[in-house]
Amino acid sequence: MTVLPAARRPGVADLLAAQTAFALRDLWRTRVVFIFTFLFPLTWLVVLGFLVGDATADGTGGVPVMQYVTPTAAVMGVLYGAYPTVAVSLADARERGVLKRVRGTPVPAAVYLAGRVGAAVVFALGSVLTMLAAGVLVYDVRIVWRTVPASLATVVVALVCFAAAGMAVATTARSAAVAQAASIGSAVVIGFVSGVLAWGDMPGWADRIAAFFPLKPFNDALQAQFDPGGAGSGWDPGALAVMAAWAVGAGVLAARAFRWDPAARGGRADPPPPRRPAARRRPAVTVTARPGGVALLLGQAGWATRAAVRDVGWVFFAVAMPVGLYAFTAAVVPASPGGTTRLAAGMIAWGALVTAFVNMPEAVARARDRGVLKRLRGTPLRPAVHVAGRIVAVLWIALLTGGLVVLAGVSWFGVRPTAAGLLWAAGWVVVGTATLAACGLALASALPDSRTVTAVALGISLPVAFFSDVFAIDATPAWMSAAGSVLPLRHLVTLVAAALDPGGPTAGWTAPAVLLAWLVGAGFVAVRTFRWSGRR
Repeated sequence: MTVLPAARRPGVADLLAAQTAFALRDLWRTRVVFIFTFLFPLTWLVVLGFLVGDATADGTGGVPVMQYVTPTAAVMGVLYGAYPTVAVSLADARERGVLKRVRGTPVPAAVYLAGRVGAAVVFALGSVLTMLAAGVLVYDVRIVWRTVPASLATVVVALVCFAAAGMAVATTARSAAVAQAASIGSAVVIGFVSGVLAWGDMPGWADRIAAFFPLKPFNDALQAQFDPGGAGSGWDPGALAVMAAWAVGAGVLAARAFRWDPAARGGRADPPPPRRPAARRRPAVTVTARPGGVALLLGQAGWATRAAVRDVGWVFFAVAMPVGLYAFTAAVVPASPGGTTRLAAGMIAWGALVTAFVNMPEAVARARDRGVLKRLRGTPLRPAVHVAGRIVAVLWIALLTGGLVVLAGVSWFGVRPTAAGLLWAAGWVVVGTATLAACGLALASALPDSRTVTAVALGISLPVAFFSDVFAIDATPAWMSAAGSVLPLRHLVTLVAAALDPGGPTAGWTAPAVLLAWLVGAGFVAVRTFRWSGRR
């Protein structure tokens, strides 16, 4: 009898490489990771390249602005690649019970965690290389070779820092949805506070707050290392110390509070003692009439609203972020006359875009993937009423966001709309949100599943927002304005800004005509092509 040699047990290095490769494939399938790690920084880099062109930075002896913009795009790649990716990945694995099951396998738990973190680091490094390649090839950015060692060390320390912060968020978040909203949301907020995503000079108090967080020291250090006129080798001990301190603090928090099983978090009280069953009573029989169409529609709208409120990501990105971003930008960035009104209109339009074009179509596509829409066809509730209820819900959510933005503008930033203007603005928000919802449903009709809908909708939303002047950038090139003039979002911004003007609502016929044309066209495509069941 032939005795086969015993198979060699893989070593730690082999296990780590296998786990990292698996995590890379898993993250690649999570299209939101690709959007925020690669597409968002690259879109920001390209749009700023369009805006500044060949302009040079003041006081630098003719150094192009893009020489400093490119390392900032790389900073964004490191932030989004290492921080939200680790947070969402680990929180999702714990929520699905993967972390608990790993402890019963031959794979050491530490190797599994290191593989997840390592995959996120690979994504972040890939984003850095992509931003640098785009900067060098497209914008003639020069690599300052004497500072390369310092730049590499800075990036490595930043990766450790943000990955540790991601683990801390994953540890403290109740669910993967909370981890996603908390990590991406805090990354966006810190990005604006640190001046990474903002434009213009930041006030002194904002700089002092930003200096406490690791993003601003990282960004400042990397920009200085890309400055061709700088002296020395580029080492910034202060920035490295701040990031190292954050890495240690986040690592200690993650290590002390980490849980493998979500059920063990915070402990559970002992179950209450069983109660004696009460004496059975014959239930009363009530006969109710079949609800009418309006009642069914309002019921579905109420259900969709409750589902949106329970979704932390929806509430943050569609409501809290537009209001907070408007308040922050209006407070710290000097605005031109009427600029705060225009910015308010842009943030209202952004909230409508996220609600109606990204979140609602993804929710409908997810219901289709799960077979909910198909099963509804066998119930008294028609699927069309279900979808219509979701549309009604996003209409009032968009109105809520708009009302909060206008309230902030009236209270603090000198926005003075008339009563008629408020009514006009509300009307155009309803029309614009319905238009964006029709576009989102048409997109969902053409895509195979909900994950693809989310990725494509986000990928479209980012450049469309810039081309539509959502962020009220005064230096938009003429060709960008011309391209944005065919998009419905641009005209929604124009109509809402005109309605909020202190002189009363004024607008021509072009913006309403384009917006209504998109509503009719996208609505026709959505009705004709929508699928009630998923593709096999």
